[in-house]
Amino acid sequence: MDFISKSKQEDIIVLKVKGNIQHSDTPNFEKELENVILEQNIYKIVLDLTLVNHISSSALGSLIALERKIKRKNGDIRLVITEPEVLKVMQITLLNRVFQIFSNVQDAIQSYKHLKL
Repeated sequence: MDFISKSKQEDIIVLKVKGNIQHSDTPNFEKELENVILEQNIYKIVLDLTLVNHISSSALGSLIALERKIKRKNGDIRLVITEPEVLKVMQITLLNRVFQIFSNVQDAIQSYKHLKL
């Protein structure tokens, strides 16, 4: 994983991940996600994975843990995925049933407009 950039649109945090998320990247990936919740106190998150070609199973575990924490705070997380390989992993693991997946950030952000959190 090369880096994670953060931006804010109203009460939504957008995290853009660049680079593959290998097993060795998982602790750093999880720490970055946790920091957003703790520092920003925002529970509407869009995780932009359009620049990710591979995501490890341990990183998927981190996403699930984050999703549970956010749900307990009455929040939600949206994923933006365009890479076919990453989409396939989400389908094989049935995580496409856990997370709402979008093809672009604007649609993911817009989906929060219909949700009262």
